[in-house]
Amino acid sequence: MKNKKNPLVGSGQGTSTLSMSAAETQMEQMSATMPKAERPTFQKANWPTAGWSMRTPESQGMHASALAKMFKIFRHQAVHSVAVIRNGYLVAEAYNDRTNPELPQDMKSVTKSVTSALIGIALSEGKLESVNQQAADFFPEWESDPSKSTITIKHLLSMTSGIAWDNNNEQSSTEMMYSPDWVQYILERRARVAPGTSFNYSNGDAHLLSAMLSRAVGETMYEYAQSRLFGPLGITNTSWNHDPQGRTIGAWAMALTLRDMAKLGYLYLNEGEWEGQAIIPKAWVHESLNKKVALNYSNGTQGGYGFYWWSKTLPQGLIKGSKKAYEMFYASGSGGRRIYVVPELQLVVALTAESDDADMPERLLHQVVQAIRADNPLPENVIAGDELERAVRLFKMEIES
Repeated sequence: MKNKKNPLVGSGQGTSTLSMSAAETQMEQMSATMPKAERPTFQKANWPTAGWSMRTPESQGMHASALAKMFKIFRHQAVHSVAVIRNGYLVAEAYNDRTNPELPQDMKSVTKSVTSALIGIALSEGKLESVNQQAADFFPEWESDPSKSTITIKHLLSMTSGIAWDNNNEQSSTEMMYSPDWVQYILERRARVAPGTSFNYSNGDAHLLSAMLSRAVGETMYEYAQSRLFGPLGITNTSWNHDPQGRTIGAWAMALTLRDMAKLGYLYLNEGEWEGQAIIPKAWVHESLNKKVALNYSNGTQGGYGFYWWSKTLPQGLIKGSKKAYEMFYASGSGGRRIYVVPELQLVVALTAESDDADMPERLLHQVVQAIRADNPLPENVIAGDELERAVRLFKMEIES
């Protein structure tokens, strides 16, 4: 379920730039004096099916000191865990006193992005006809309704079904949860506008897709995910709750470890390919990330929404010496659950949090991006490495409320 206080706000602005430590300054000078031809290049990462390979930030062109400062700052902002992946390697991670690498964490609405992936897989297998297939094919009670009969998979995936859904204090979601049959509750909602004409965030749309997928493939969406998605990625430590009828909840209620959240981001970074196998069709990844809806956020920034994936342009100048604005996409859940992917930087950042500040996760991402200093390895620095280790240990310590 999404952020109750600011349902469409998921980005940050005005991130302050941190000053470099002595260790960072030393690395800047060493990197600048090294002839470009002598600088080593990145090694190709192994697939993290059995687990992420760890490398130092410097080996992947990042400053350990800058990442240490990020952990110190966001430790005080209700962040539970953060993992930073660059070039396919885990370069930094930290957990608070309530989490650890082996503990599955509630992903909230990040779950929807997994639902989107599974719909794409089912389409590639011919279990579903196309994104233009009508929901009424699965729910005959909608066939006689002039508006509901035209709702398609595409409308449900882009939150443009037109079905009334009240997000004030999660009113409709709460009513659905307390109803004896969640799908029936959704089917009985009135048609507010014509399908495809208006974006309205709806947990009902996502749950309806779960019911449709289950009928199409002959098993629950969770079972389908275990064989088609989680298995190939080496994801085994999971849970995913269901409604009173046993249907997997399509909108929320999945739990994954932080490292497995990062695997999902890495899968999309690689356009659905994993170990030479197309887990999700490349065309579906592109279609899912393609902006279907343009969004204006309350903090003045703009973004887009695809098929249960969000997208934005990062502010210019986050990376020292570059004025480029990088494109990124992300999966989002309330409280600060995020999987960020910045393709041009080969960067994946996964985090979990329980914060009322909807802009906080993107500010954290900005700090991570600011840690990038090069598109090749930097000289190793023991002082910076020690600083990062101390920051990770401090992150684990309980913060008094």
